[in-house]
Amino acid sequence: MWASVLLSTLAVSVLDCSSGSVQFNGVLEPYDLLFDNAVEAYYRQDWLSVILNMERALRNKGMIRRVRTECRLACANHTGFGEPVPGVAAPPVPGAGSLEDLGFFQKVLKRAECVSACEAEKLGPPSLHKVSEAVELEFKKRTPYNYLQVAYFKINKLDKAVAAANTFYIANPDHVEMRQNLEYYSLMAGVQEADFKDLEARPHMAEFLAGKKLYSAESFSPAIDHFEAAVDEYFTADAECRVLCEGAYDYDGYNYMEYKADLFQSITDHYLHILNCKQNCAVELASTAGMDKPIEDFLPAHFNYLQFSYYNSEKYEKAIESAKTYLLFHPEDEVMKQNLAYYSAVLGEEKAADISAMEVVEQYIKKSVLEKELLYFGYEIFGITFVDPDTWTPAEVMPKKLRDKQKADRETAARITEEIGNLMKEIETLVEEKTKESTDIAKTINDGPNIESPLPADKPVADAVTVTMTSAALNGSQRVVLDGVVTDNECRELHRLSNVAAQSGDAYRGQTNPHSPSEMFQGITVLKTLKLGQEGLLPVKSARLFFDLSEKVRKVVESHFSLETPLYFSHSHLLCRSANEEKQEDPSHPVHADNCLLISELNECIKETSTYTHQDYSAILYLNDDFEGGDFIFTELDAETVTAVVRPQCGRVVAFGGSKENLHGVRAVTKGQRCAVVLWFTLDPKHNEKERIEAEELLKVLSNPLDKDFQPTEKDKSEPQNTEQDKTETPVQEQPSKASDEQTDTAADTKTDNKDVKKDAQPKAKSANKTKDKSVDKKEKSVDKKTVKVAKTATQTKAKPSGKTKEADKTKAKTAEKTKAKTAEKTKAKTADKTKEKSVDKKTVKVVSKKTGGTESKKPKAKTSTQKDSKSNSQQDKDKDEL
Repeated sequence: MWASVLLSTLAVSVLDCSSGSVQFNGVLEPYDLLFDNAVEAYYRQDWLSVILNMERALRNKGMIRRVRTECRLACANHTGFGEPVPGVAAPPVPGAGSLEDLGFFQKVLKRAECVSACEAEKLGPPSLHKVSEAVELEFKKRTPYNYLQVAYFKINKLDKAVAAANTFYIANPDHVEMRQNLEYYSLMAGVQEADFKDLEARPHMAEFLAGKKLYSAESFSPAIDHFEAAVDEYFTADAECRVLCEGAYDYDGYNYMEYKADLFQSITDHYLHILNCKQNCAVELASTAGMDKPIEDFLPAHFNYLQFSYYNSEKYEKAIESAKTYLLFHPEDEVMKQNLAYYSAVLGEEKAADISAMEVVEQYIKKSVLEKELLYFGYEIFGITFVDPDTWTPAEVMPKKLRDKQKADRETAARITEEIGNLMKEIETLVEEKTKESTDIAKTINDGPNIESPLPADKPVADAVTVTMTSAALNGSQRVVLDGVVTDNECRELHRLSNVAAQSGDAYRGQTNPHSPSEMFQGITVLKTLKLGQEGLLPVKSARLFFDLSEKVRKVVESHFSLETPLYFSHSHLLCRSANEEKQEDPSHPVHADNCLLISELNECIKETSTYTHQDYSAILYLNDDFEGGDFIFTELDAETVTAVVRPQCGRVVAFGGSKENLHGVRAVTKGQRCAVVLWFTLDPKHNEKERIEAEELLKVLSNPLDKDFQPTEKDKSEPQNTEQDKTETPVQEQPSKASDEQTDTAADTKTDNKDVKKDAQPKAKSANKTKDKSVDKKEKSVDKKTVKVAKTATQTKAKPSGKTKEADKTKAKTAEKTKAKTAEKTKAKTADKTKEKSVDKKTVKVVSKKTGGTESKKPKAKTSTQKDSKSNSQQDKDKDEL
């Protein structure tokens, strides 16, 4: 009941913004005081007070910003301040005489009085809402939403809890507890995908990102609506940002009492400070929470997207307007000139000549260029630093002396960079020559000592293994191609194993063509092969071969990259893809990195939890070459420029680091079947593949099943037993559980999704001064939401002890009843959880390649930066099957 009363109270806002102006129904409390009250209520576990005070704090802070914006814009629009001064022309021009100076400053004083009176009437005394830098920082980090998500969770308002948690996490992608909370929320019944909101999203950025998403999907008509709205919202946000710069002067290291500037120097200092702030609005509006740096050339990019979207919608007049507007920023852009010429030819030169660029943009550029000239003048004369945030500024705006200085600095930097590069090449050559002298590489593989550098080409690694291509040959770093890792017979045996035991759509929730309709996927894991061997459905030696060869690859990779810490398996999969004769697409597996989210348009790869950030190295063992297509490729960050191509063949391994330096993809298999073993490795033992651990245990059972039944393992002795079944009920304690990353299927249940939520998990907020955890990589705000399926109970799934007894029965038919009783008793003591692993649903989103509107040389084409499609988070989830 109290929760309902609270939410009703919050619905009655102290603001009425529907009319476009701020109105008050009560006294405006300082938001820093409300924040402190909410934090105190949190530690008292008074959840209603937390929500009431924190929501009011957020509202009051937003209201103060709106009041100041409204007052300053309203007073700036007043043109009739004061009475005309006799003998002074209107408007008065300062510097024309003493009377003109007085007339000018009269208007300045009247404008200051207008702003002061407006703010005092609506906000109270200026000192009332002064807050400390520490509190400002907490709101900038969105800390209030951290407290709100816990409070809403406690009163069972899950939609509001999810929205608050997501809002906080977007600005704090390194926060471990919030990532876990979001994973926990995504498993809860009643939580919808729409609940994962950003409550602090700014309209201009939200519209722009929505338009770009539709543009990438080639939905040009709906994209136009978003881009047009984004332009309108941009200039509204720009006006607000600029007027809020007209605040107090930041003395930047000066002690206020020691500042002795005269009238005009102090005016100069303050005014140039304001202009610098206004110029920086371009950076502020191009930035969004969770992004390392602002979007480059943000405002011109709107018109680049628009001109091509209008063209694809056959709106040539608007396409010409957008192209001309873009050319205001970059008048020498050849691609846009060609596009404009094409649009004009289609529409007609006379009609095209009557269409002009957007007037609001022309005024924006004129104002911005004049501000830059003043700032550069202050830089040159007074030494007041100015860094131009725009790439489109005409070169002549900067004074020649500064241009020459910057040119000399760039040349010096380029020369130093070149010298460092040459020196590094010499060092690399010396290291490779030194490495060639090594004659004990096989011992290095077996004993594991460190070596100074990766092995050179054609140098044996162990037995018949040779390094065919080094990082230098592959035009990158932390990458290698090894040959002779397995024999022809071993390739044939694993290939046969895949055809006999592999399941269609394995690891893709039954989807036979998850990446491309051109190909059909089938695969099997190490654990599944061993279980099939345990049941006699395939030879145990074949399953063991799969296990042993993957272990051999791990040792080779660990040795080649000279790792001081061991590699652990995080994923292993035998997978084949077969060509579909009816359809062909290229590439079949889009370019990606294994532990970060590729945004090709920005030439960036962002660390996010949905992209398996713990994956440090990857290796692919190829089993055959009797197929067409299917080449493995490395690319640049643009996902288009191919830097190296690897042709699969039996016994060949391509290994590489999982970061953005090794973007890779697979070309389409156009004929035949391509099989390989995909292996992911991590340096963090916490992410050691649980399937692998269980496979090791099962392998011991298969090696000596009789003794194993009657001798408890060390793990059995030391681990507490737990027979409690999986639950989906909400836990009642403080920390949300992690959904397990792993996947396992028993022999009786091959495709059951199982997500386990620990009983003792609940969201947990950090304190206001808690340091962010750096150990977790960045994540995109979207979290996959799926309906939780409760796994089959332990009585439906084979437990290990039961499997062992069954094996013993097969091998020893005359076992006494007493022995069976002992085995049954031991079976009950084993935890059912050992045979069940939790799987995480993974979605695959196919990104459609951008068309360029025809093949004719003079037809319009989108600029490079706008043609590249960003990878979805879900697509990155599928990158583990890099075949």
